[in-house]
Amino acid sequence: MRFSAPPLSSSVPSSVAGAPPLSRQVLVERVLTIWLHENRGTHSIATELGIDEDEVCKIIEQSEGRRP
Repeated sequence: MRFSAPPLSSSVPSSVAGAPPLSRQVLVERVLTIWLHENRGTHSIATELGIDEDEVCKIIEQSEGRRP
């Protein structure tokens, strides 16, 4: 089953666009959706979502059953 999240307005990070920060669950879902279905790098994902690249890596590692 594929989950799709609504696109962020013109790829501007939510923190820059003035939107409230994403909830943790939504953030995890967005990171994994972009990582798995759009085949994008961690830097690109971090920039789009307005979070630290290390956080993106932690989310991906945890989803793969690895400890960050």
